[in-house]
Amino acid sequence: MKRLLKPLRVVRKYRRVKRAQFDKWSVRYKRESRLRQLSRRGRIFQFLRSPFRFRPAFLIGPTNSANQATLWSSALHKFGLNAESLRISADVTDEWFTSDYALNRTQWLDFDTRQKLADSVAKSKNIVLFESLRPIFRLLNARDGRNPVLEDFELMSRVGKRYGVIFHGSDIRNTEAHALRNPYSPFHTGSSELEKMRKRQAENAELVPVLRERKIPIFVTTKDLLIDLPDAHWLPVTVDFDRFYKVALNSPIFPDPDQKIRVLFLPSRSWLKSADLIEPVLIKLRDEGVISYHSYFAAGQTLKHSEIPASMAEADLVIDQYLGVIGVFPIEALAAGRLVMSYVPVDAGEVPIINITPDTLESELRRVARERPTPTSGIEYAKRWHDGTESVMAIAEVFGFRI
Repeated sequence: MKRLLKPLRVVRKYRRVKRAQFDKWSVRYKRESRLRQLSRRGRIFQFLRSPFRFRPAFLIGPTNSANQATLWSSALHKFGLNAESLRISADVTDEWFTSDYALNRTQWLDFDTRQKLADSVAKSKNIVLFESLRPIFRLLNARDGRNPVLEDFELMSRVGKRYGVIFHGSDIRNTEAHALRNPYSPFHTGSSELEKMRKRQAENAELVPVLRERKIPIFVTTKDLLIDLPDAHWLPVTVDFDRFYKVALNSPIFPDPDQKIRVLFLPSRSWLKSADLIEPVLIKLRDEGVISYHSYFAAGQTLKHSEIPASMAEADLVIDQYLGVIGVFPIEALAAGRLVMSYVPVDAGEVPIINITPDTLESELRRVARERPTPTSGIEYAKRWHDGTESVMAIAEVFGFRI
């Protein structure tokens, strides 16, 4: 009897599985049909508002790394384009930066929240820029082993949206290759943080061939990443230029010729920014009376981003890192009229930064303390490349619209 019933049970199980799959895809089709209708209405409204020029609207997220999504959105706004930033994080209440949409992880895990977000994008946005290959909508919530961001790509294609991917650095940088070409790379030694970074980088690197096959635009925020992704587009980091330029106007460097030069070293991650190589030199010169330096690490202090302009106003010189990357922090310092020291590789081009290595940091600090040179072209450089204009130009060129 059991032998006779076994085939029947298999058929019933097969029917249940097929029915579940049908229901899942039926629900997805209904959701996407609704999103298509909302998207069509949004495109009609956009055409009626501006019939002779395509004026795309953007959503950028969901990491808002270094506040870049918000600053790019602000730059797009200056050119008359609708743009909003999104941040999905573990704890929104402890954010350094502000986003137009801010969701904590618990909120985002609620399906209705993701559905409403998708509805909003369908109605009001034309282009979605995904940071670091992180998913935003995930309406299907499949468990097929694929990276969930692929669900979002398929959804955007089905509802007629264009999209691209932005990499910020650690999310795609090949750490092994970096260590080979940079003798001062922080990736020479192993650590748990480095292993996590490599795992995330490897996951993203696996999807790069898919992005190329589907001709999805890839943006990178620092030029060194073009070594790993030579077919990517450089999307310059953006700083709040006006805010930091006020520091240059109101608090010039070397206000007292008898005062020791004031040094600011404020790495976001100590191991990544070579604090173990930089801070001992600063402490040594401070103890000798050559420089004035306050160690935030020794005091157990942390600074919010809103407090950085005030800290720069109390500094003459800002030290960055040996990574060989010109990121947000040194650009903010240049806009603030500060002298900046960092390791600048030969292929980085002309950047108004004092080039240092672990072997030259001390001698360069002593030279600056002695000579007190006037910064040249730092403010102009920050405005020329990093006030948001070049970033908008890069996006406009890739997606083919006029500004």
